Amino acid sequence: MTDRSPVWIGLCDMALAVLAIVIVAVNPPQTKANGVQEKAEYLLSLEWDVSHDADVDIHLMPPSRKPVFYASRDVGCATLDRDNRGFIDSIITLADGSQTQVDSNKETIALRCVEPGHYDLGANLYADHDSAIDHRAIGLKIHAEILGLNPSVRVVFAKDFVLDYVGQTVNWASFDMARNGQITLGDPPLAPITASYQKEVAEP
Repeated sequence: MTDRSPVWIGLCDMALAVLAIVIVAVNPPQTKANGVQEKAEYLLSLEWDVSHDADVDIHLMPPSRKPVFYASRDVGCATLDRDNRGFIDSIITLADGSQTQVDSNKETIALRCVEPGHYDLGANLYADHDSAIDHRAIGLKIHAEILGLNPSVRVVFAKDFVLDYVGQTVNWASFDMARNGQITLGDPPLAPITASYQKEVAEP
């Protein structure tokens, strides 16, 4: 006959509790910050030289067709992690109170889960403080990337292009995401993806 004494049952319960603690410690549940999962599947980024005092905005049109940009930072799985306004955001304060300047300006959008469908990416030159002074041509060089983060970090797509004037949008990438998270690159649309909503944002 199996021993079902209170002592034996208590020992079994204790062993199960210890096992549960070990499992959680080895593989903790995914935490959330502001309702968004910290884990990310892809990182979409724009980068430009810090010596050029320009405000460049990354724009994403996800499958929901609700744009992700500085005025709409969280849509579905997509989150604008960093909105960079140029020189003002290139100075950082260190732990000792001193300040330093980063080497480049960067904006990023994280895709924190798999949402199958079509995605379009654009870059918009929102402001350029240097050209506002002497009205010269801008010719701002932009480096854009799509990084895959799981199961390892890898460059899925990279492109260099130039923004010539304030208000210009360049569609720099398009892709389709499958249910397993894999993406297939395609040709971006010709019309700026920002055209349908930027005017509404600018109006009071």
